[in-house]
Amino acid sequence: MAAFEQAVADGADGIEFDLRLSADRKWVVHHNADVLIGGAPARLSQLTLKEIVQIPLGTNGERIPSVAEFLTWAKRGSTPLMFDLKDTDGIKELVETIDTAGMTSPATYSSFSRSAIRAIKRFRPEWRTALIVDDPRWNLLRRFLSGWLFKSARRESVDALHLHERWVTPSLVVAARDAGIGLAIWTVDDPLRMTVLASLGIDAIITNDPALGRKTIDQMNH
Repeated sequence: MAAFEQAVADGADGIEFDLRLSADRKWVVHHNADVLIGGAPARLSQLTLKEIVQIPLGTNGERIPSVAEFLTWAKRGSTPLMFDLKDTDGIKELVETIDTAGMTSPATYSSFSRSAIRAIKRFRPEWRTALIVDDPRWNLLRRFLSGWLFKSARRESVDALHLHERWVTPSLVVAARDAGIGLAIWTVDDPLRMTVLASLGIDAIITNDPALGRKTIDQMNH
């Protein structure tokens, strides 16, 4: 939670975060599938929400927050949110949690899993979704796969693609714009690369350093 608060203070235009499902089918905000407890790894999927939120992280009293807790905090502002679903089960529970929270911030629901995206669209067709892509085949077949990717995105009613920054080219950005598909690029922490991507017309840049990103984009606009 401290990192999210710092991102807002640093001028981030949005917050991207990762979700995992607990053993009792509650969603929590955490990237990895496991967490260290007393120096030994434990799978979050085998722990209950009550057990997970008691696990200390670092030395500053941080804990793994539930999605419900995170949304309570997020409702205080209007910062756009970008959900990254690391697990593909429990979509119904996630939708119920978000509905209960009464979230008002703009949101995008993203995943590497097409089945997770389709499940979200079944429950809430109006929600904005994004497919996360990092396909090494692009290095050999980029020209052909880019066309397939955007056609596939339209066919599955995906609103955006979240691509690893290594795959971005000017022609791909044009293809995305022509297809009406949004583009967010991850993870970019180099200011020169941020400048290049922004000049290409990328919709969003995902970074570990919001303050640097804010400074870089602001310098471009002045």
